[in-house]
Amino acid sequence: MKKNEKIIRQSLGIDISMETFDVAIIHLLEGFDIKTISTKKFKNDLKGFELFYQWVEKLRNQNIEINFTMEATGVYYERLAYFLNEKDETVHVVLPNKSKKFAESLGLRAKTDKIDAKMLGQMGVERKLRKWSPISPIFLKLRSYTRERESLIHDRTRAKNQLHALNHSRAAEQNTINRLCSKIKFLDEQIEQAEHDIEELIESDTILNKKVKKVLTVPGIRLKTLAPIIAETNGFAAIVNIKQLTSYAGYDIRIRESGKWKGKNKISKKGNSHIRAVLFFPACTASVHNKHLKKCYTRIKEAKKIPMIANTAIQRKLLALIFTLWKNDTIYHYENAKVA
Repeated sequence: MKKNEKIIRQSLGIDISMETFDVAIIHLLEGFDIKTISTKKFKNDLKGFELFYQWVEKLRNQNIEINFTMEATGVYYERLAYFLNEKDETVHVVLPNKSKKFAESLGLRAKTDKIDAKMLGQMGVERKLRKWSPISPIFLKLRSYTRERESLIHDRTRAKNQLHALNHSRAAEQNTINRLCSKIKFLDEQIEQAEHDIEELIESDTILNKKVKKVLTVPGIRLKTLAPIIAETNGFAAIVNIKQLTSYAGYDIRIRESGKWKGKNKISKKGNSHIRAVLFFPACTASVHNKHLKKCYTRIKEAKKIPMIANTAIQRKLLALIFTLWKNDTIYHYENAKVA
């Protein structure tokens, strides 16, 4: 590697967790060699962000734009992404399944935070990635409400299961049963309040409310399903096609085969789990009451012999249908159900 070889691109890879994040500054040189300039670890808090940015300013090549590449790791990446965006920096947030495939293409066998940071930095200089944009305030607020509702429903389901077990137990304490009943009643009230806040927030925005009402013309799709989907995708702002959307939601297919051996193909589940969580029951409804999707469900079920595979296929089609109606700003027609 030549000492004065020209730098073509530079990227900073960030592997982030709840408490810390590892970083690596990577250069792509004129001879297409990859050079790691420096690596370091910082705390995942505001003080850590400031120290990190000072460190970057000292080491970055000021003559070339630098991009910051990180994974969409839960919500832990968000504060740093917003921090960098406020500094007018170019931020790329990639899905874990994409970074994993890139790491596999490099033949990486070991996996540490430092290695992942280097890998993401290399991905940032070698690939053309979409620039990350912050979620709009109204969708950020909507996401807070929908995730709260999802958590409350999870707590209520667990409490109901506990109550069911106690009611069938030989030595159940009545005081325990009463407390569980009170807890379930309280959770019911909390869920109702969260749903009220969701409706009120959407109705407060005229344009958003009109688009939502058009999508709700799809049989089986209710606001409880649609609200989390548009909240998690920022109103599909950065989604350009159905293929990208299915990957974002974790519905992309993992093909497992080598030579003559062929394994079972499954969805990756590497995308947004909140979207998949709300589509199961609407898919059940659509497979019975939607004429086109019912035919599709029956065909896949008969071919695969596993109802869950057919249900997952309907989930994908419903998500694609919602996306199509939202982007086209139109109501549901039978023909719209035939999206791939």
